[in-house]
Amino acid sequence: MKIVRALPCPRPAGSRPLAVTIGVFDGVHRGHRAILKATLARARSLGGEAAVVTFDRHPLAALAPHAAPRNLMTLESRLAEFKKLGFHHAVVLSFNSRLSALTAEQFVRRILVGRLRAASVVVGYDFHFGRNGRGDAACLRRLAATLGFTVTVVPPELDRGEPVSSTRIRRLLALGSVAEATRLLGRPPVLTGIRVAGRRLGRRLGFPTVNIRPDGELLPPYGVYFVVAGPDRAGGEGSLGPGVASLGIRPSIPGRARTPLLEIHFLGQPRECPPGRAMRAELLRFRRPERRFPDLAALKKEIKDDVAAARSFFKEKAHLTQGSRET
Repeated sequence: MKIVRALPCPRPAGSRPLAVTIGVFDGVHRGHRAILKATLARARSLGGEAAVVTFDRHPLAALAPHAAPRNLMTLESRLAEFKKLGFHHAVVLSFNSRLSALTAEQFVRRILVGRLRAASVVVGYDFHFGRNGRGDAACLRRLAATLGFTVTVVPPELDRGEPVSSTRIRRLLALGSVAEATRLLGRPPVLTGIRVAGRRLGRRLGFPTVNIRPDGELLPPYGVYFVVAGPDRAGGEGSLGPGVASLGIRPSIPGRARTPLLEIHFLGQPRECPPGRAMRAELLRFRRPERRFPDLAALKKEIKDDVAAARSFFKEKAHLTQGSRET
């Protein structure tokens, strides 16, 4: 997949027809995937290529930072998902005052037609764009009739009678409802980050850990989770092993962290990943909230219970770890 992080030069005449979709796609959840897959299908029907136009941040982060939602995924994680789905191109636009000032018609004429030469545009049922969000699917269709491209509007993906949305998923993750968030995402929630050196306290307690500094904006509640984790390789692919992870600021430890850490104790052989390398952890179940223990002996006993519960969980869910878990 070719990634362009600024407006490209106009596509040359005679290049393959381009089907384009537009959006932040934070979370790349089931609703997003319906739109993305419809774009890929449209590209195939045209005998052309598929492109996703996305943004470096949520529009509200530029227009009204106090109201901007925290991201479910980093930009790089979103791009990895687009690549796995099979997109040929990803255009990352910097959402700034100049871009936000474009009217819907200017956005279509300058970017979709003038730069990308889109043959087909695929959007969701609730898509809005242009200055003050005044452009919508009906606006796209009016412009398409005169500018020579087609428009496909994808209906909502429903779950229990309600549209799947990033807002619903954020709400569920804030409550620690991992199973429900997994259902809407179509895959487990993922935390990514850089492995950092620890104080080796876990090793002294008999439960060595791999420590990750999460890089996402939205974190689930602090506590203990059952996970599969490992190196975060290009494209989000790699062998992941089962483990029990503690997310939080370690209130029972003197000189505890001021920023959250994800400490993973692998149930089998730890995945090879030296400090400074990117890692990922898929959250499979919320075990318990983080809490302060009176002493290290009490903490060690609780960790032992957490590990035993994790082993029982993965024994029942053997399909998650047979061979190696491929993301």
